[in-house]
Amino acid sequence: MRTLTCLAVTAVVLVNPFAVSRARTEVYRCVLDGGHISYQQIPCTSQSKPMELKDQTTGWSPLRPGERSLLNSYRDEDAARRRKPSGLPEEPAKESKACWEKRKQLEAVRSHLRRGYSLREADELHRKLDDYDDYLREFCS
Repeated sequence: MRTLTCLAVTAVVLVNPFAVSRARTEVYRCVLDGGHISYQQIPCTSQSKPMELKDQTTGWSPLRPGERSLLNSYRDEDAARRRKPSGLPEEPAKESKACWEKRKQLEAVRSHLRRGYSLREADELHRKLDDYDDYLREFCS
């Protein structure tokens, strides 16, 4: 328990100096000899008064009417696209027997490649792999 307390105190001591300070500093506007304007934390003269800074909140600004209507139209399109048509649920199209057989042959070649093969089998296996891939890409979805 004591070590846990020591760790907690150490963490607070280490993290506290790095905490973001919300304190505001005073800013003075000074007009220099050449007419140049300088902003600094130290008063220019003894009669200088600090500037009043407006503390603007940051974050999202509200959407303009045109942007709001565009956003709503995008949302409506997405909702319509995601909506399922009423009635019977659509069944996925069945794959043709030829495509199914090619997929099985491709998996057999890949399995053989993973298991290992001799040097003379290498060219034949890679050729079959490329042929089956090309067939599936061309004729099957």
